[in-house]
Amino acid sequence: MPIWGLRMTDLAHRYHVGITSVLRRCACALVFLLPLEAKADAWDEFVARCLDPYEHLTLEVVAGLEPQPLEQMHEAQRVFGPTEEGYLLVLDAAPTSGERACAIEYAGLEQSQAAHDWMVEQLASGRYVTGEDGWMVSQDWIEPRLMVRAETGMSRTYYAVVETDLES
Repeated sequence: MPIWGLRMTDLAHRYHVGITSVLRRCACALVFLLPLEAKADAWDEFVARCLDPYEHLTLEVVAGLEPQPLEQMHEAQRVFGPTEEGYLLVLDAAPTSGERACAIEYAGLEQSQAAHDWMVEQLASGRYVTGEDGWMVSQDWIEPRLMVRAETGMSRTYYAVVETDLES
């Protein structure tokens, strides 16, 4: 028996099509609203593998990185990687200006707003001060002192931290 001039199958079909269409639109909207998986940039790698460990007086993080052959390395340097993104982790057991050093190198240009913001924040808070040759030097909150540097050139990105032999 028809309801309001429609057969039950017509009503069910219209209801099904309407709900399916709404669900399909919602699913598409959710796909666009979900955050994409963010890959780490050179600064993130540097903070995780070098800066945080040095600020907490621990060893560098080389987990998940392949060491490069020793015969290709300088005397006191060890190189690990590259990561999927092409970053190299360089450890130096005898840097010219300290006890040990850790750096992330990338043969490409990456401008990191996070790196800039971190540096501005550190200088403003007094945790680090401007040193020579573009280095930032930690204040008396840590001993031995650390030196941090960020370089971005035409085709190279380089972040380094050095544990110095300087004391407060």
